[in-house]
Order: sequence, then C-alpha cells, then structure tokens
Amino acid sequence: MESKWSYSHGYGQSQYHVVLVPYKRFKMFARADIRKRLETICFSIAERHRFEIYAIEVMEDHIHLFIGIRPSQSIAQVIQYLKGGSSRELRKVFPELMGYHRYRLWSRGKYFRPIGEVNEETIKHYIAESQSKHHCDDRKTPLGWLQFEGEKMRTPQRTLLEFAC
Repeated sequence: MESKWSYSHGYGQSQYHVVLVPYKRFKMFARADIRKRLETICFSIAERHRFEIYAIEVMEDHIHLFIGIRPSQSIAQVIQYLKGGSSRELRKVFPELMGYHRYRLWSRGKYFRPIGEVNEETIKHYIAESQSKHHCDDRKTPLGWLQFEGEKMRTPQRTLLEFAC
C-alpha cells in the first residue's frame, strides 16, 4: 500500500474509497459466481488503465473499493472505466442480468472519498510543533546580511525615496 506515483515534475499518491451501487439497489450480486467474476473484471480494468485496487468487497447490492490512482487521472474517469467496463463484461457473461434493467447495470451516482495518510490530530500536532520551533527564543540567530551587531537591521533593497534626488 506504499505505492506512490512518479510523474513529470512531482511525486505523490491519490487514494480513494469508492462505493458503486447497482441500478435501484437491485440485489444482483447475491450469487457467488457473479461476485467473483465482478472482482476479476475490476482487477483487469485496473491493470488496463494503470491504477491499483488495494481492497475490494462485493456485497449483494453494492461494491466497496479502495483504490490508488495516478495524479494524472481523475477519479470520475476511473469510476467511468469501472462502471462501463464491468457492466459490459458482466452482461456478456451473465445475460440474466439484463432482467434487472435492459440498458443499465449501475446507478447514475457514485460515492468517493479521498483517503489521506494522516488524520486531523496529526496535522494539528504538526502545526503546533512546527510553530513552536519557529518561535523558540533560545536558538541561535543566523548571522548574515540581515543582522549586524550594533547596527540597525537593513536590507539591500532600496526604496523609491532613495532614488528621488
């Protein structure tokens, strides 16, 4: 699960929890052979379109996916691949699924939520700790063009008033 994608000028990862629901919540995945075939189809779609499925759980009336996508992909595009490809393949293998609805297998909607590596408490702790490091009085001050002992602090930048003579 430590997959990070490298691309042109960056490095990152995008992970999502996705829930797909069949049309009108029909319990069309009640049979074990249909569930198993749907899992196989989803993994083949992921391989074809170069995204990862970390976990999949097929219920009677919906499917849960934990996926990781490339930064160049949109989540809507990946869900379109999953819904369209799985609908076509499942209906080809199991023609009895046409009995639920003639034209569609999946509902129009989708649910997805990004998954981060850190939670709210971790972020709050990081911000508090990083701010306390910046405002610590007992650390040494850097010497350089900004600080001169006994002289007023001056930047090398000139103001407009210095140019007017």
